[in-house]
Amino acid sequence: MSGRTPMSRPRWLLRALRTPRRPQSLTVLALLAGCAGVLLWFARHMAQYSENLALNLGTDLVGVVITVFVIGPLISRAQEGRVREHTRLDYEWFSAQVYGSTSNVKVLDTFSNLFGPQYSERLFRGVKSATAHGARVQILLLDPDSLAVILRGRELGEQSDDIRRDILRNLRTLSQFVRRLDDGPRQFLEVRLCSTSPGVTLYRWDERSLVSFLTVGRLSGEGVQLEVAVRSPLGAFVEQRFDELWQQSKPMERFTHLPVTLVDATDGRREFSCRFVYVDDGLYVAGHDLVSYMARHRLDQLSAYSEALNVPGAHELIVVDDESDLHQVLKQHFAEKYDASTAAFVELRPSVLVTE
Repeated sequence: MSGRTPMSRPRWLLRALRTPRRPQSLTVLALLAGCAGVLLWFARHMAQYSENLALNLGTDLVGVVITVFVIGPLISRAQEGRVREHTRLDYEWFSAQVYGSTSNVKVLDTFSNLFGPQYSERLFRGVKSATAHGARVQILLLDPDSLAVILRGRELGEQSDDIRRDILRNLRTLSQFVRRLDDGPRQFLEVRLCSTSPGVTLYRWDERSLVSFLTVGRLSGEGVQLEVAVRSPLGAFVEQRFDELWQQSKPMERFTHLPVTLVDATDGRREFSCRFVYVDDGLYVAGHDLVSYMARHRLDQLSAYSEALNVPGAHELIVVDDESDLHQVLKQHFAEKYDASTAAFVELRPSVLVTE
C-alpha cells in the first residue's frame, strides 16, 4: 500500500522534523517565533490571560494535528499522481534539488551534460551535501564499449565514436571527483556502467524524479521532462527499470582499471592495478610498475591472472613493439580513454585458446 499506516505516521513526522532545512526557512521560522513571543508579551496584562492562552494554544495544537495527520497526507497523495512538464532538462535546477536531498539521488542516462564542465562543479557540491546528510547517490551510464553505444549513435544520426567520447569524458570527470572525496562521503556514491540501452532517462532526488525517453534524432535532455513522484505508476516503472539495469551493471572501476596478478614460476606473485584498452578483441595493459617488474624477470617464467578477464586461467605476456602500427593505434585508444599517454603496452593473451 502506498499510504502511511497510523503506526508509521509518527516516524514520518520525526523524519520530517529531522530533515535539514534551508537557511531561508530557518530565518522565516525564527522571525515568526519572535513575532509570536512579542504578541504574547504585550497581551500579558489582559484579564484571564492564562486561561485564554491555554484555550488558544489548545485550539492551535488541534489544528496542527489535523493538518499534519489528515490534510498533509491527503495533499501528498494527490500530488503523487500529478505530472509536471519541463520543456528541457535544467541541469542547474536539478543540482539545486540534489543539494537538499536526504535519502536518494539517482541518474540514469547514456551520458549527461550534467557531468560536463559547465554544470559538474555545482552538481558535485550538491552531491557532497547530499552524502553528508546520508543520501545514497547512484549514477548509471552506458558502457562505452557496448553495442548499445553503436545503436544509440545510429538513433542520433551521429557516429558511435562521438557518443563513446562523450561517455568517456563523463567517466573521467566522475573518476576525478571520486578521488577528491573523503572516505565517509565516498561510501555513499556509486558509479556503474550498463551494456543495455535503458530506453528511458531518470534524474531522481528523494521522492521526486525527472523522467524522459531516448528519442530518435535528439538528445534526451533537449526534450520534455516529466516530473513525477517516485511512487506514481510512471515513477515506479522507471525505478524498476533502473534497478534491473543496476543489477546487471559493473562498477566504473572495472572499466578504468584491471586487477592483474603476475605469477613467477620461481619467485612468487605480485598484484597490479593496470589501465587497459581493447583493440580488435585483444587486451592490452599499461603500467610503469608492471613493465618494470617484467624487465626484472624472464618472460617465459611469468604468467598473468585476473578474475576480471573474459577467459579464465593463465595468460601470456607479450610486449608490443613500440615501432609497430599496433602501438600507434593503442596510444590513440589509450589517450581517448584516459586523456593521458603511455610508452609501453603489454598484451595479455590466453595461454590456451578455446575453439569449437
